[in-house]
Order: sequence, then C-alpha cells, then structure tokens
Amino acid sequence: MRELLKARLSPFRNASYRGFFIAQTLSLIGTWSHDLARSWIIAEATGSSGALGNLNMAVAVPCLFLILQAGVLVDRVDVRRLMQWTKSIMALASVGLALVTEFSQLEVWHLLLFAVVEGFVTAFDSPAFQAVVIRMVPRTDFQQAIALNSTNFHASRMLGPIVAAWLMSLHGPSLVFLFDGVTYLLIVFVLMRAKIREVPRDVVKQSSFQGLKEGIRYIYRNRSLRYRVAQLVLTICCVYPLMVAVFRIYIYQKFNLSSQEYGMAFTFPALGSMAGALTFAVLQPKMPIRALWFGVPLVFVMLMVIPLLPRLDWTVFAMSLTGFGLYLTFASLTVSMHLQVEEKFRGRMSSVIGMNFSSIGPLMSFPWGHLADYTGPPLTIWLCGLIFGFFSAVLGIAHHRQAKEKRLNP
Repeated sequence: MRELLKARLSPFRNASYRGFFIAQTLSLIGTWSHDLARSWIIAEATGSSGALGNLNMAVAVPCLFLILQAGVLVDRVDVRRLMQWTKSIMALASVGLALVTEFSQLEVWHLLLFAVVEGFVTAFDSPAFQAVVIRMVPRTDFQQAIALNSTNFHASRMLGPIVAAWLMSLHGPSLVFLFDGVTYLLIVFVLMRAKIREVPRDVVKQSSFQGLKEGIRYIYRNRSLRYRVAQLVLTICCVYPLMVAVFRIYIYQKFNLSSQEYGMAFTFPALGSMAGALTFAVLQPKMPIRALWFGVPLVFVMLMVIPLLPRLDWTVFAMSLTGFGLYLTFASLTVSMHLQVEEKFRGRMSSVIGMNFSSIGPLMSFPWGHLADYTGPPLTIWLCGLIFGFFSAVLGIAHHRQAKEKRLNP
C-alpha cells in the first residue's frame, strides 16, 4: 500500500510542484467561492437560469475569440511570466469587485463587466496553467500530475461553496471576492520561486495564424485526438450548462434554500467529482480512455433521474453521482490527449481543452439557461441528457470501427 501511494503521489517529489499545488488549491477555493457567491446574487436578484447564462456568456465570448491564439503564445513565451500577469490581473479584478460590492449598490451589469474581464484573462491563463503543470514534472509523472491537479480542482470545487456560505454569513459576498483576490496573489509569489522545464519552441518563426492553423491541422489529422476533442465538446455543450446555470436556479427554487443551504447543496456535485478524481488517481489506468465507458452512461442515467426526485437529499446524492461520472469522462479525455500530443503542440492542445471549459461551456449556458426559463428546468435537463447520450453513442461506435479498421489494416 505504501509503494502504491508513493507511485501515485510521485509528482510531489518535485518541490516546485508541491508549492504550486498548495497555492493553486487555495486559489481554486477562492475561485469557486467567488463563483457561488456570484450565482447566489443572481439567483436572489432574478431567479433566472437565463440571467446566469448571460453571466457565463460574458465570460465565454472574449475567451472564445482569444484562447486558440493564446495557445500559440504559450508555445512561444515564458509561461511563468504569462501566468504571473494573468493571476495579477485577476487579483485586481476580484478586489475591485469586492470594493464595488462593499461600498456601492451592486447591480447585475457590474457582474457582467467583471465577467468580461475574467473572460479576456482566462483565455491566456487556461492554456498557460496546463502547460506550467506539465513542465514542472518529468514525462513519467505526466498522468499523475494531471490526475492530482484534477483532484485539487474538484476538492476546491467542493470546499469553495462551503467557504462562500461561511464568508457570506459573516459579512456578505464582498468578503468572498476579497478572499479570492488574495489567493491569486499567492500563486504569483509561488511562481517567482518555481523551477519550470524549458522546452524547444519550433514555431517561433511562424506567424500566429500559421501556428494556429498548423495546430488545428495536427489535431484534425490525428483520428484518436479528433474523437477525444469531439466527445469533450459534446460533454461540455450538454452537461456543463446544467451544472453551472440550470441546476443552480432549479435547486434554489424547488427547495427554497437559504444562502448556507445553497452553498452546502452545491458541494455534493464537487464531492462526487472529488471521489472520481481519487479513484482515477489511485487506479492509474494504463488506458485512461476506458474510464469513458463508465463515466458517460452514469452521467446519462443521472440526468434522466434528477428531475424526478422529490427530496433535496436524494437530489444532491444524484448530483454527486453525476459529478463522479462527469469527472471520469473529462479525465479520460484530457489525460489521454496530453499523453498522445507531441510536445511542440502541447500549448495549442491545452488551448483547445481550455476553450471548452472556459468558453464553449459558459457560452452554451446562455441558450440552455433561457430554454430552462421558458420550458422549465426538468424538460431542459432531460433534453440535454438525451442529446448527450445519443451522440456519445454515435461517436463511440464510429471511433471503435475506425480503431478496428486500423488494427486490421495497419
């Protein structure tokens, strides 16, 4: 058992990774607490899934137009300095929002404005972050570093709502936003001392457009990567909006939650994801993509069940199982992508992954959120689940046939 744990925690042998992991954990707790406090403000002020969709779209639009070019930039520049800039700007934005909330009359347009700033910065921060983590550890520790980072992400996602509920009960949302800003500065300090592996930058002589075009062509021509990207896009488009927009209004209204109950309820999807991350990290599957076979059906079944549940405890338990399956789905896709991609394309691969989480997912919250306001959340949840299940099956069957043909005709 001791040797198993030692192997699974191998990235922690690197001092830079250890320090970054701790700082990133605290920062992610701040991020998720910020996100929950912002959702609570919208839920209390409007009671609209569409309003949350608008907020997510404000993050998504600038990110959508910039993140692929940002991936090219990550393959060219010092990612340490790039992340120091992104985290510093995010710190200033969070502190600014805290001041507006504390000393002025906060309105929805203030949240939209700060969300736009977040979108611009996230476009550069997301691919830079993925590249930094990979370049802190040797290649033999890539899978474990990614798995541990996911564990970190979901542990923070679980703790963030609890912290938000506690801080809001003490003083209000402004204290949550201030806490978030301070945690960003901690990462800036840690990055000053971190040792990050340098890699060759073969695309420096290309224009940004040529570098981007080459990266997209590389991913498209690789059948295995193409399937993983398609499944990731499908999952993000159908399931992500439910988690960040529809469920947050549906659960609040259906069970008439207080701010403390609201924060606690949304720790459960993250708790499920955390359990999935620990499972994935301990098992360390030799073929990570196989976790998809369990994750996708579980998410589909839970989406069909959740609208039927009459009690809050049953609902949050089903949401935790959804989080578990969703983590396995995302981990199987992103880990296998990073294991397959050539190093010189890692930044652009990271930007494609980041574009899904930071831009496409929030952008899709806009139509799904407004549809939930029009038709009711249960119908929207079922529709998203059916689309997700059907097209996941189509993609999986097509990929299986292509892989079989490749084995028969190498």
